[in-house]
Amino acid sequence: MPPRHRLAIEPMTADSFAPFGRLLESSEEPPDRRVMTPLPFECDGRTTVHAIWQPCAGRSFSRLERHFAVTQTFAQVSGSPSVVCVAPPTDLADPDAVPRPEDVRAFLIDPDRAFSFARGAWHSLDRYVLAPPGATFVILNVDPNPTQIVDYADGTSRRYADLGADPSPAVSVVDTGPPLVFEL
Repeated sequence: MPPRHRLAIEPMTADSFAPFGRLLESSEEPPDRRVMTPLPFECDGRTTVHAIWQPCAGRSFSRLERHFAVTQTFAQVSGSPSVVCVAPPTDLADPDAVPRPEDVRAFLIDPDRAFSFARGAWHSLDRYVLAPPGATFVILNVDPNPTQIVDYADGTSRRYADLGADPSPAVSVVDTGPPLVFEL
């Protein structure tokens, strides 16, 4: 089994999450009037909205993914405290540009704030639920969904023209360093 790369869980704040995306929150919260704050969401295709149930499972992973056509957005709507792992975007035109393990960070999701990833931001495929039974998230995504997934356990990269429908992704080997598994 590959060695473990331990990730400390940090609070998710607007400043700490800025290299990876943004928190979606109101620009102001006056006590006497409603405020509508425009929020950025970008997609090159049809917007999709789904609910994801994530059971409380393991706290380790070896794969990160990035999306090229969407500022993928999540809101936790129920369940236990959860964590998402992220790394800053790398060159979208370079499939060999993958984050170094030391660039990966783990954030405790604030269930009172939705968050969106910047285009090309790397992130864990799952959210890691810290206590049973699990958690539900709403996800705003895109169809088609061009995506790259890199596995740090074996150094493989898979590029999908559409993550949900491409049965034959382009597979290559990238330099992820020595094989490893990330662990919270």
